[in-house]
Amino acid sequence: MKVKISNIEMGRFTVRETLDKEQLKSLQDSLKTDGQWDPIIVRKKDNGKYEIISGHYRFAASKNLGWTEIEASVIDASDEESDILALKTNLIRKNMSEMEEAKVINRYIEKYGLTYEQIGKNLGKSIRWVSDRVSLILHISNYVKKLLEEEKLTAWQCAKLSSIQDLKEQDAFAKYLVVNNIPSGRPTEIALKRFKNKTIYTIGYQGKTLEVFIEVLKNNQIENLIDIRYSAKSEKKPEFSDKILAKELKCNGINYEHIPQLGVPFLIQNPYLEGFLKLECVEHWYRWFIQSDKDFNFSKFVERIKDTGKTALMCMEAYPKPIRNQNYGCHRDILANIIMEVEKEDTNLFQERIDL
Repeated sequence: MKVKISNIEMGRFTVRETLDKEQLKSLQDSLKTDGQWDPIIVRKKDNGKYEIISGHYRFAASKNLGWTEIEASVIDASDEESDILALKTNLIRKNMSEMEEAKVINRYIEKYGLTYEQIGKNLGKSIRWVSDRVSLILHISNYVKKLLEEEKLTAWQCAKLSSIQDLKEQDAFAKYLVVNNIPSGRPTEIALKRFKNKTIYTIGYQGKTLEVFIEVLKNNQIENLIDIRYSAKSEKKPEFSDKILAKELKCNGINYEHIPQLGVPFLIQNPYLEGFLKLECVEHWYRWFIQSDKDFNFSKFVERIKDTGKTALMCMEAYPKPIRNQNYGCHRDILANIIMEVEKEDTNLFQERIDL
């Protein structure tokens, strides 16, 4: 039906924050040339006038053209139904930015107490889609919002960023994504895992039962255990031999890997333990050894463990340094220090160390 433009009000269902001038001008040209194809959607108010639910651009364009009437579908709908319909039609027409979508959805959740599932069902979207939009409002910094508005980051990436509680850290990771031109999806997930993985852990099994050893790893959410013993066989504690240990760790969701190239050969181990080599000498040799081995790329090793989640370096000794009744050190102390030193200039890599 035709409705007088003078009887129509923009109403409370405007989901767009502003009307895009270029889009409005394009629509005006279309209306002038081809006429109105789709009616706007309105509902009648108590004062006899109509308020727009959907079609704010078409209404504004027709008004600018000097039209006195516009084709409209008049429906009877509640506030909630009208709000959802206004949002849904704008999503279909792709008139809204992701941030605008987020603000409207969050407003509806707060106003009507709707769940993510209800919002998704009404809009024909998944719960994940709704959750991602809400995350843009609740948990991202102003800097990240700006990058989203400038389309330098996607809504999906910003939803991932929302998992970083510290806003300074959030900004740092957002900058890292933009500078390195990292796309949405798996590349961003890998980059985020890498960014959050700032701590290198070390652990020894001496004095621990296998059950206690695994419990310590689980309590610290260790995902990967790197066995840096020269030999992964243990005669005194066979449960810590590679095959048994790998099987038990796998049952507990922890990946196991033995890298003998990171171990200290018996040719060096024995004279050190017998007092013929000082710890300083062992350290100098070890630093040279692992970084000059052409068959083992140390830099790639560090990059790889950075990408695979929380990692602990494992050896036998209870403590990494000579302490208490342990009068000798472990080379995992040296290795952890080298990793920290090599990566100290890159804020996206290991920044601290914890000995378990």
